[in-house]
Amino acid sequence: MTRRRVSDWIFLALWIITVLGAAGEHYIVRAQDKLAQDLARELDQAAAALDAGDWSSALETIRGARQTWEAARGPLALHTIHKQLDEISEALVEAEALLMVRSEDALGPLLVARERVKSLPERHRLSFRNLL
Repeated sequence: MTRRRVSDWIFLALWIITVLGAAGEHYIVRAQDKLAQDLARELDQAAAALDAGDWSSALETIRGARQTWEAARGPLALHTIHKQLDEISEALVEAEALLMVRSEDALGPLLVARERVKSLPERHRLSFRNLL
């Protein structure tokens, strides 16, 4: 093989790696978007139940949201800053504990968890803001 032919193969291999990396990042962001939408919907339901004074429904909903989060946390930990994941987990645990003692203060951690979950995909999306 000539030197030119080897250079072409290396160039092609680098482009394939780049395309696979971009496709993988796109897949990760889509999965995070779906998780964020599902969890935000559950947290909104818990907040609505809390506003309505239905403590048992709010507690049941937050427990389901926490189980969903803990199941998804493992795979997310492979490519996400652990501090961000810990903040969401702590907010969910705090909200659950406050709901168990029937405290109106549970709304704060619910909203914090919701906003942090919703911002998670934005931190990994390929954009100029994230690149600079």
